[in-house]
Amino acid sequence: MTILRPYQNRVIDELLQWWPSNPGETNIPLLVLPTGSGKSIVLAELTRLLFDRWPEDHPRTVVIVPSKELAEQNAEKLSHLLPSHLRLGFYSASLGKKEHDADVIVATIGSIYKHAHRLGNIKCVMIDEAHLVNSDGTEAGRYRQFLSDLARYCAFRVVGCTATPFRGNGVWLTDGTDPLFTGIASRVTIGELLEQKYLSPLVRPADVIATHIDTEGISTTSGDYNIAQLSQRVEQSLDGVADEAIRLASDRRKWIAFTATVENADHLAAMLKDRGIAAAVVCGETPKKEREDLIAQFRRGELRCLVTVLALATGFDVPDVDCIIWARPTISPVLYVQGAGRGMRVAPGKTDCLWLDFTDTTERMGPVDSIKGRRRTTRSTDQSAPFTTCDNCGERVPASSIECPNCGAQLREPEARTFGNVSNAAILEAQRNPLAHLRVYQITDVVYGVHRKTGSPESLRVDYYSGMTRVVSEWVCFEHAGFAREKAVHWWARHRNDELAAPTPKSTGDALEMAADGEFPMRDPLGLLVNHAGKYPEIVKAIWTDEELQREKARIGGQDQLLQKGAFVPGAGADQLHQVHALR
Repeated sequence: MTILRPYQNRVIDELLQWWPSNPGETNIPLLVLPTGSGKSIVLAELTRLLFDRWPEDHPRTVVIVPSKELAEQNAEKLSHLLPSHLRLGFYSASLGKKEHDADVIVATIGSIYKHAHRLGNIKCVMIDEAHLVNSDGTEAGRYRQFLSDLARYCAFRVVGCTATPFRGNGVWLTDGTDPLFTGIASRVTIGELLEQKYLSPLVRPADVIATHIDTEGISTTSGDYNIAQLSQRVEQSLDGVADEAIRLASDRRKWIAFTATVENADHLAAMLKDRGIAAAVVCGETPKKEREDLIAQFRRGELRCLVTVLALATGFDVPDVDCIIWARPTISPVLYVQGAGRGMRVAPGKTDCLWLDFTDTTERMGPVDSIKGRRRTTRSTDQSAPFTTCDNCGERVPASSIECPNCGAQLREPEARTFGNVSNAAILEAQRNPLAHLRVYQITDVVYGVHRKTGSPESLRVDYYSGMTRVVSEWVCFEHAGFAREKAVHWWARHRNDELAAPTPKSTGDALEMAADGEFPMRDPLGLLVNHAGKYPEIVKAIWTDEELQREKARIGGQDQLLQKGAFVPGAGADQLHQVHALR
């Protein structure tokens, strides 16, 4: 039995209140659910409730999706929630099925849009990835054709579901000359999901990114950069992107890289492979079987990086992705939010996802959890539209309104902004003042000890001291397998003496002996940059030179965090059978 999260129940309740409050088949609402919030579960539970509450109407339902992958995902959730007597079917050429008489039909838009006449009496149509529906009624697309044709045969209600309630150019889906969607019935924000731990936060690298993909002078086409010009600029920076990705994401296990074109993707993947990273390209042109095989290899950890253009922006569900390489400058909020969302799902052992932005996208767009739509720009002579759209909530309101009657926001045009180069811009709202949680500590003592836990291999516990106070601890797992061992290898490479070819220890005991006997002395950091935002302090990076120590102190306000000089006081909690001190 599937137990819905509180916000998922709230979304369904608010939709069922919205429909009767806004009667008429032309009143079509949106449900805004961020990537990772369980859109397919919400649609599945909504379908179940329709049959449960109004069985006498036999509310046959069509769930429309843009791709075969999303059809399979939605059908999986529906199969767990629907009662056994209801028949679930597909209408999708790519799946080889056209079951037009099922109780619940999951259909790809490319297969269904010309065949509404075959479906019979339908009571509800649900549109997943609703931002793909054209907002301009003068350019009727496949979705509109399907709904118009279906309306000839039956009366039904429609709901759209999306993580981004705006088009690629940022204009609200509720705006346009004749928008299909007329309101937002319910909204879940990225911020509330982060606060409730249903999403993993994006984090920026500790070091400044030096490689910058310059967009100066590139023209715009259809609301984003001209793709031919953009591809040339991206190509010029790919060597730097590959080098810095390896430097900054060495302890990350699953990377997704976004580029402007397939040519860029091929070249970046080749560069990563030349540098020892198992990488492959997955794009729209990748044959179906090859694509499935590559994604399966990625899931198993056989590939470390998938490089793509847009193919992994929606409908791709690998929760343990922990690094996004953004090498695709954009002014489209849809691409930005959808791309960032690939790294925000939660997974066992995952605490966050590293966001490596080699463009000015983050600086230009702002934190990903604060992105909103905008009103359609109209000429001052256009007096035809009696409605405008609220920039804050997307509701259609009378054009004469000074404040939005729905959310109270002041209605105003967006202010012009200018942008610089790559910056350390916040990717989440909570990071707008990240220095408040950062401290630079001068390290005067390092203690190595054995950490034992029943049922697990031993690990090396490292305690760092500033004066008499233990600042932070970390655990190095030489005897573990897989990713934990890989992290230990990287840790040893950073902390051993560079002039000596010290082999990586096979065990915690080996590491302690090598550090203690003087043959391979450890290189202990002069300082640490520590983040105190979470429940426990976390090492952001080790500082190895006095110049870097002074620079980091200046960057966060000149604090000197040498807590207290004095005699060594051993830390509590470690099994100090083999202590090694490094008093300065």
